[in-house]
Amino acid sequence: MLVYKFGGASIKDASAIKEMVKIVNQCDDNLIIVVSAMGKTTNRLENIARLWFNGKDIETPLNELIDYHQNIISDLFEQNVPDNLNSIYESLWEKLRSTPSLDFNYEYDQIVSIGELLSTKIIASYFNILNTKAHYIDIREVIRTDRNFKQAGVIWNLTKRFALERFTFENYKIYLTQGFIAASTNNQTTTLGREGSDYSAALLASACNAKKLVVWKDVPGIMNADPAWMSDAQKIDALSYQEAIELTYYGAKVIHPKTIKPLQERGIPLIVNSFIEPQKKGSFIGNVDDSKSTLPVYIRKQNQVLISIRPKTPEFLAETDISHIFKLLSDMHISVQLAQMSAASFTICIDQIEYMFDPFIAELQEHYHVKFNDNAEIITIRNYNNESLGKVLKNNDVLIEQKTRKTAQIVRFMEN
Repeated sequence: MLVYKFGGASIKDASAIKEMVKIVNQCDDNLIIVVSAMGKTTNRLENIARLWFNGKDIETPLNELIDYHQNIISDLFEQNVPDNLNSIYESLWEKLRSTPSLDFNYEYDQIVSIGELLSTKIIASYFNILNTKAHYIDIREVIRTDRNFKQAGVIWNLTKRFALERFTFENYKIYLTQGFIAASTNNQTTTLGREGSDYSAALLASACNAKKLVVWKDVPGIMNADPAWMSDAQKIDALSYQEAIELTYYGAKVIHPKTIKPLQERGIPLIVNSFIEPQKKGSFIGNVDDSKSTLPVYIRKQNQVLISIRPKTPEFLAETDISHIFKLLSDMHISVQLAQMSAASFTICIDQIEYMFDPFIAELQEHYHVKFNDNAEIITIRNYNNESLGKVLKNNDVLIEQKTRKTAQIVRFMEN
């Protein structure tokens, strides 16, 4: 049994979905297909959720979202649109006609999750007219979580039990389901964090003891840098589980950070393949020895802010201060990309997300002197050497630099 995961780029339009069907039809094994929302739908729904929650007008972005999906439906089905697709927006309309609660994270999950429901219903209907027998499963009946909305924690024993009960392969060879979304034990929709579809696929692979998980992307495999940033980027043929964890921790976008652990525990390999050139060999993650690898790997995260914090009185920064700062970060679901401490100051680099950043700075300023540099980016280099450092440090204003044996991190102002 295999698990295939198709990301948003691999189902972004009708032609991409048709290529996806070809890939599925070439698989002779029992198969679970996990799909994301189409294209940039999650970004669109995030924007709609924020506008709606703040009482702003949502008509234009909502119409753009619906038009995008309707165009895909029209291209796929032409004049033979199945009746069930005429009502796929009802749950979204119903939600947006209601009054928001006071909990934005809860409301976020109820709205943003609709992207995956739309994509799977459209694809399931397309499979049906092609007589590709893929049985639709609502993943919220399988993956169960706590109620930590936007970053829900998986309840593994329930998830494994429900996965084995639903994905039996007794009557069906192919199952189609969603990534990213799940449900709490009281049946409230939750999400697993941005780009969480990889994690969903890994959970199902582990629960059902798949032979491998294949993630289909719009890149040849795992690259040692973003090709849009570095034109000489190279494909990494093989990575150990541990090195993959390191890269995802520092922000590599190809794989979700939580994806590796459930696969590693079962010894299930992860393959990253190109849906554009599916016949070509991608990247392999598994039990390999890459401890002697010397190929530098560059990870670039933009839209960062570097924050320096010190006491309001001339004294050392106490452990209680550090504890307080990290509690604020945890309560506001803010991830730290880099931290550096001196006797009287504490410096952190975080994502500059406006609706999180502004309240965080305001709360810090109640207790500390705070200075920050925005419009920054953080570059992480694994297996760094002088040449790789020179690429990053050349002609840029460096705000902070850290090095360990294998990893260098540089915070600098963003390039224009």
